[in-house]
Amino acid sequence: MLFSIQKRNNAAVAAEMPSAAESDKLARAAFENNPWLQSRQSLTPLPDTIANWRAASFALMVLLAFSIGGNIWLASTPKIQPYVIQVDEKGFAIPIKPLDSVSGVDQRVIMAQVETFIFNSRIRVMDRNAQLIFAQDAYRSVKANSFASSKLDAYFRSAPPTSAAAPVTIEFDAIVPVTAHTYQANWSEVSTMSDGTLTPQSRYEGLFTVTVSPPSDYFDMLNNPMGVYITDYSIEAVRTYN
Repeated sequence: MLFSIQKRNNAAVAAEMPSAAESDKLARAAFENNPWLQSRQSLTPLPDTIANWRAASFALMVLLAFSIGGNIWLASTPKIQPYVIQVDEKGFAIPIKPLDSVSGVDQRVIMAQVETFIFNSRIRVMDRNAQLIFAQDAYRSVKANSFASSKLDAYFRSAPPTSAAAPVTIEFDAIVPVTAHTYQANWSEVSTMSDGTLTPQSRYEGLFTVTVSPPSDYFDMLNNPMGVYITDYSIEAVRTYN
C-alpha cells in the first residue's frame, strides 16, 4: 500500500518537472533577465584575447629592455667633445676638428703640458699652501692608475714638497719630441739658501710618455681641458756645476 502511494507521488513529481528543452529555455531567460551574469560574461576574456594580450605584453617588455639599455649607453657616453680651434684676426674662435688623438694635438700643446708637469712637481716654495697647490696641479697632468701616477706618489713620499729646506727654481733648456708619444726634456734646478746664496746648479734629463684622452665629464674638463696626460716618465741627473 505504501509502495503504491510512493510510486504515484514520484510519477506526479516527474510529470511536473520540465523537459530538457524547457529547462534550457528557462535558464536562458534567467540569464537574460540577470544583468550581473551578463556583465560577468562580457568581462571574461576569451582564449584568443588572452593570447593577444600576452604577445603585446612580451613585445612591450622587449621594447622596454631596449629603451633601458639605450639610456644606460647614452648615460655612459662622454658628452663633452673638445675641439681644436683657431682664433681669427677678429678674435672669433673657429672650430677646426675634434680632439681625438695625439696626432690631432699640436706638439706645442703637448710640450707645454710636459713642461707644466715638471714645473709643478719639481718646484719648491716656502709657502705651504702654494706648495700643495703645485703638487695638486702635478697630479692633474698624469693619468690616474698609471706608471706616472705611481712614480709621482713615490717621489713625493721620498721628498715631501712641504718639507723643502730652501726654495727651488726651474729653468728649462729644451723639450723635444722623440716619437709620436714620447718627449725628452732638459732642465736645471737651483736652490736659494736663506742667506741668499745659490746652490750649485743641477741639470736633469727626462723622458715622458704622453697620451690624449678627451674629457669625459665636467670635472675632467676643468682639471685637464685638452686631455693630454703623462702615462710614464723617467728622470735622471745629468751633472752638477757651479
